[in-house]
Amino acid sequence: MLIKLYQAKAGDGNKKKGLRRTKSYFSTPEDALSEAFALKEKMDSRYENEIEWDYQGDLTGTPDKMKILRGYLNGNRKSTAFYLEILSIENNNAIKTVLPYKPKSVTKDDKKITTKVMKKLKLKNA
Repeated sequence: MLIKLYQAKAGDGNKKKGLRRTKSYFSTPEDALSEAFALKEKMDSRYENEIEWDYQGDLTGTPDKMKILRGYLNGNRKSTAFYLEILSIENNNAIKTVLPYKPKSVTKDDKKITTKVMKKLKLKNA
């Protein structure tokens, strides 16, 4: 039986490279979102909270590869965007899941994004 697994990925718009833990697959989308917001905290810390996150933006992509949040260094929308992404794959029992990193704090806007993502994933599975 195939089971859906999730992975969190973040993109560093300044260094133009992706961030994620290798072999970090989660059994629930909530765990992947927790990991994504922990990666967001890491980027915010690295750039001294100069990233302006666009919480009003739409979710883009498919439920299998969904960009959930974009941010811009100093609000410059012409620069390469930072992003948070949730990936989902089918597990054939060869992949082991891990526990997610938890963010130190979750803002009200982060909770709204979590709700939007969960609604979109539930619509896909219905």
